[in-house]
Amino acid sequence: MRFKGFYLFFCFLFFFSFGFAQNDGTEVSRNEIFDRLEARAKSLANRMQEMAEQDTSQPVSPSNYPKTYTSPVLVPAPLSSQVAVPTPDPSESTRVGDQRPEEPLPDASTFTTIEEDNAEYIPTASSQELNGDYYIMPSLGFVLSSESQVTYKFGLKNENEVKDLDNEIGTGVGLKAGIRLDNFFTEFGIKYTSSDFKIHGALKSGRPYTGDGTADILNFNARLGYTFQINEQLGLSGSAGLGLANRKNSIDISVGPISDNIGSSETVFSYDIGFSLCYLINESHLFSLGYNYANVAKISQFDALNLHYFELGWGINF
Repeated sequence: MRFKGFYLFFCFLFFFSFGFAQNDGTEVSRNEIFDRLEARAKSLANRMQEMAEQDTSQPVSPSNYPKTYTSPVLVPAPLSSQVAVPTPDPSESTRVGDQRPEEPLPDASTFTTIEEDNAEYIPTASSQELNGDYYIMPSLGFVLSSESQVTYKFGLKNENEVKDLDNEIGTGVGLKAGIRLDNFFTEFGIKYTSSDFKIHGALKSGRPYTGDGTADILNFNARLGYTFQINEQLGLSGSAGLGLANRKNSIDISVGPISDNIGSSETVFSYDIGFSLCYLINESHLFSLGYNYANVAKISQFDALNLHYFELGWGINF
């Protein structure tokens, strides 16, 4: 039994000593690895220090670069001698986020002005090109007539009386058609106007009288004119013409309970001068605002009549 106990004791010591030996060997191997790594790091540090000292002692030339390395060379474009290149100020901060100083603008002499000596002036198109060859234009307006005189005989004694007529505002309608030749035009028109007038006074005997009358004029005329194109839509026209007018004047005169009628209807010559401002709405339509002065010759007891006609027209182009 003792032998067996000693045997077990020695076996336990053997295994314990073997395990302790293994642990010591493992620790030694780890230290060696760490020592080797430390030695390699020191070697690399010494190598890098030697390379850095070599770079600072000798200038770097393109021959020192590896043959397999190629670096692109950027050559700046030549600057004009007239352009001022700003030089950076070393005192200014170059930190990230700092605002760079503004560069001066090039001098005005560096810019070249190109002048076109042979520039052609393109005139505004003619009235015929813009509006067409033909047109028809109806119009509507009002007319003012100057005072004219009437001569009549009244009563059993045939007393002659010459009196001015008080004319009122009248109305008128018209229609004209024309042909355009470049900026010139010729047109034919018809116009009808009607206005009222009054008369009042006293005979030589002292008896008062009053009267109301009308003046109706139907005028046929032909005009020749010229249009000045302000722009492609607006044009100013002027014209002059001659015509024939059928003039009819009628007046009722009353002296107390006695009344009398004086009237006359004749065809006489007329002439007129007109101005108008035309606005081209589109290729087929235009709007016109015009003034026309017309003189109608005298008839029988009625003196010549001057008419001032203001009209609005709506034309159709062809």
